[in-house]
Amino acid sequence: MKKAISFFLAFVMLISAVSFSFTGFAAGKKYVADELSVIQTKSGFVPGKTAAVVGNCYGFISAVCEKLYGVKYQEELTSDGYTCKHRTGYFYTVKTYITQSSDTAACAKDIMNFFVNNAYPGDIVHYASLNGSSHTFMIQSIDEEKMEIFHSNYQTKTLSSSSCHVDPIIWSSFLKNPTKTEYNADGSLLSHNSIFYNKQKRGGIGITINRYSKYEDKFYPNYSTPKLTASRANCTSIKLKWTPVKGAEKYQVQYKLKSAADFTTLTSAHTSTSYTVKNLTTGKSYSFRVRAFAGGKWHDYSNVETKKVLPPLVTSVIFAPASDGLKLSWTKKTDLTGVRIYRCDTSNGTYSKIAELSGSTNTFLDKNIKYGVTYYYKIQRFLKVGDTEYKTKLSSLKTFSGAYVLKTPAISYERPNATAITFHYYGDGCQDSFDYSIVSDSNKKSAATVSTKNSSLTIENLNVGESYTLSVRERTKIAVSEYGSLTVTAAPRAVTDVASVQKKTGIKVSFTPQNDVDGYIVYRSVNGGNYEKAAQLFDKSKTYYFDKEVSNKSSYQYIVKSFIENGEEVIGDEGIPSAPVKVTLNKPTGLTVTKKGKTSVRVSWNSVSVASRYDLQYKVKGGKWKTVTGIKKAKRVVKGLTKGRKYYFRVRSTSKLGIGNFSKKRSIKVQK
Repeated sequence: MKKAISFFLAFVMLISAVSFSFTGFAAGKKYVADELSVIQTKSGFVPGKTAAVVGNCYGFISAVCEKLYGVKYQEELTSDGYTCKHRTGYFYTVKTYITQSSDTAACAKDIMNFFVNNAYPGDIVHYASLNGSSHTFMIQSIDEEKMEIFHSNYQTKTLSSSSCHVDPIIWSSFLKNPTKTEYNADGSLLSHNSIFYNKQKRGGIGITINRYSKYEDKFYPNYSTPKLTASRANCTSIKLKWTPVKGAEKYQVQYKLKSAADFTTLTSAHTSTSYTVKNLTTGKSYSFRVRAFAGGKWHDYSNVETKKVLPPLVTSVIFAPASDGLKLSWTKKTDLTGVRIYRCDTSNGTYSKIAELSGSTNTFLDKNIKYGVTYYYKIQRFLKVGDTEYKTKLSSLKTFSGAYVLKTPAISYERPNATAITFHYYGDGCQDSFDYSIVSDSNKKSAATVSTKNSSLTIENLNVGESYTLSVRERTKIAVSEYGSLTVTAAPRAVTDVASVQKKTGIKVSFTPQNDVDGYIVYRSVNGGNYEKAAQLFDKSKTYYFDKEVSNKSSYQYIVKSFIENGEEVIGDEGIPSAPVKVTLNKPTGLTVTKKGKTSVRVSWNSVSVASRYDLQYKVKGGKWKTVTGIKKAKRVVKGLTKGRKYYFRVRSTSKLGIGNFSKKRSIKVQK
């Protein structure tokens, strides 16, 4: 079953629910097709018989909707005849297709794709010529092969317009001849191709697909038959995989010898979408199939997959250069007699065996190669049982291609101090050695090439501000790579451990000092913006910077770079930024109000770490707030209150950074 069937079934289910009950409906979602099949057994909705509504295609579909969805399709058609104002909220338009062409053949594929890509079973379709006449139908089923429509007030050779009927539109027939309906030899309808042409030939056509707004709350969008694939897991097992079915509660897996008449059930309660069938006989061919239990019933079986039980195929190979050859590696299997390697210099030539490996070996080093040449390989696993050998035909094996090519080394660097640079270089990991040379700005001549087995190099006693270029390549027994190069200026190293924290009057930015620099430059980002210079510190022993130019509710982040005055300013690398700090004056918490005297109360609260002062407000019920400012401690005695009156209190923190928000209110009644 396909996507379209499901939608249509969902549509029918809701219509039926109004006139008669479904005992299992409330238990969970179902498929539209299952409910529609019930509706189409009821008088007025039986295909081929008199429709529940005669002479009005729109009225008939509205009656179907009442049974399937529990509400009529009583939307207002617009003057164009194919669009609708969905005023009730029960339905909405999914997609609209319009063409001013009167030639259906020119846009048949577009019409087909419009439905296949957008429509579901149970959708309502309005279509009309751009200058008038229209028709309404419901989609009963739809997939890449055909669409079936449920409608009335439409006459065919075998059915009158007073009857309701399900008509197929086979897409291959529609694309071939979209202006002429095809009939079977017995006169029955084969493919209703001309249904759109009858309107479109009058000057173009408009089509809308409309859907019940709560469709997916009550129904699965579509039912699909599982698509099954089978592969060899090992010499006695086949692994099955299939596409999931939406709404499936479980799956049934069956198998048989290819020559057998009947399938045997392996399981009827499997819940995943893969299953390994074990203990099969090597060399025998087996057939497999699977089906889903969904919407309260078992559905159609998948495609049947037949597979001969043989050693599993090699599905992927990793190629990597080694010191003395091209290394091939693949997934390891343990139940084999051996592996044979075949090679060819062209993709479609004759393959020759170049190696036979025993047991579960899963690597091979091909030493007979040339640099940069692509070679083609087939890898055959085999199993010997007595005098019988089981293997896959060479022609059926997958071809893998690889070439021996060395990467240009990647280079990175770090600065131990302002007058040293450490280079790190990375090849393929197979090299015997590296060749490198270094030149500087003051010495542009070619430097001598040095060979080393080390993968890092430190150069010292450099001139601050001068640039140095490292060129390096990797060397193996077979070839050398291209040179990679990197130019780095001798400069201060990155400042580390940059951290920031909010204080009462600003943000303190701290960092680890350096002993070989002249000072530091602090860069600041506000609310995620670009970093801009905030300060320059001419003291190499300095370990922090205090930023007072901040404001409440803004976020700040900092980068610190060191510098050296060497005729001109040389600025070091950029390190890791500090974590962002959002300046916040928190609301005081824990506000309490207790009786102090006959006309006074004690107000206290939890202190706020970054607050310099507090503002306390109080008022009599229904009155205006009175404010006491500049309170240093987290408490205050309020005097001069009126007996018998109820008072409210709240407090906020203040500092040079701004003013915070008020705390929650607390109240107390001053007793008489």
